[in-house]
Formats: sequence, structure tokens, C-alpha cells
Amino acid sequence: MILIKSYSELYLPYVAENLGTMLEYAVDSGINEEVAWNTFVNSNVAKQIEKGNPKYLSCSAIDYFNEIFEGAIIESKQNIDKDKYYWAGWIIAQFQHKTGYSFYKINNAINICEVLNLYPTLHEADKTKFFDIASCYFQKEQITNLKKIRSAMGLSQNELANLSGVDLRSIQMYEQRKNDINKAKAETLYKLSRILGCNIDDLLEI
Repeated sequence: MILIKSYSELYLPYVAENLGTMLEYAVDSGINEEVAWNTFVNSNVAKQIEKGNPKYLSCSAIDYFNEIFEGAIIESKQNIDKDKYYWAGWIIAQFQHKTGYSFYKINNAINICEVLNLYPTLHEADKTKFFDIASCYFQKEQITNLKKIRSAMGLSQNELANLSGVDLRSIQMYEQRKNDINKAKAETLYKLSRILGCNIDDLLEI
């Protein structure tokens, strides 16, 4: 499969710098790192970066922060401590650009706490070392994206079927990988994603 990246690599240093700085600002503002990152992952900013929207590739970390955290204002610092929080945002931006996975999908496979735990051993290593380890998290995934997202939402298969209007047996077959969800009808994917609060792409198995 040929990977088509959503934006030029020329923008990557800016996006990576902004995400690292944004997470650093959030933590410095007293926001829990997991809450901060999950808020970003589910934000319009994340989606626009994934789409390669030029506005979001060339703005600042302050712009990211203010939009993600509902207009909260933080004064720009002349210097930030480029510690584990900065590194985590920076390296995930690198991985997202390399793989083309959504930030949501990456977070489902390797969450921000797991990334932060890798900081002591990997922050001085070549970024490809992180890529290799992060890729292993995806390879080890046995649970389908549908099941993971459904479970995270606290829904049973039966509840999801009732709320979405998708046949219970179909949901079971997708979660057991007996049916390929990538070949599901667009209407089915839409119904599931609407109830689960995710993008259709987040349900697909790549």
C-alpha cells in the first residue's frame, strides 16, 4: 500500500514543535497530561492537522492551546522546558505523519502515559527507535478498533446495536474479525461512528 501523506514534510518540524509545546503549556497550566492529550486527540485541531489544513500547519502552539482548551489564554514563554511532555507531543506528531494514522487511532494503540514512560530510554535516540516500538503496539493489537471504542464508551454489543440500528450479529462478526469491517457499507459505518463519537476511519483496520 502506498501511503499518501496529508501534508508536506516541510511542515512537519512546525507541527511537531507546536504539539510538543502545546502539551508542555497544558501541563504547566495544571492540566493533567492524559486529560490534555485526550482533549487534543478529540479536537478539531487534531482533525485539521490530519487533513493537512494549511492554517493548522503554520500557526503557533498558542493557537493550538487556545482552540483546544476552549479559548483559555496562556502567555507565551520565551523558553520552555523541553522535557518529557514536549518530547511526547513532538514524537507522536512525527509518528502520525509517518504512518498517516489518526491521532485517535494512535492514542488507542499507545496512549500518552505509555509514550511518556518511553522518554527515559528513547528521548536521545533516533526517532526511528520510537517508530519501531510504537508499530509493535499496533501489531500486538488483537482487539478490533470497534470493540476497543465500544468498550471505552461503556456500551455492550446489544446496547450498541439498539442505539445504532446495526444488527447485533453484524457487530459480533466485525468484532470477531469474521467479517471485514473495512468492507462494511458506508451507512453501517456511519451509524456506528455516530453512536461511538468517532470518525469512520477510526473503526477501520489498517
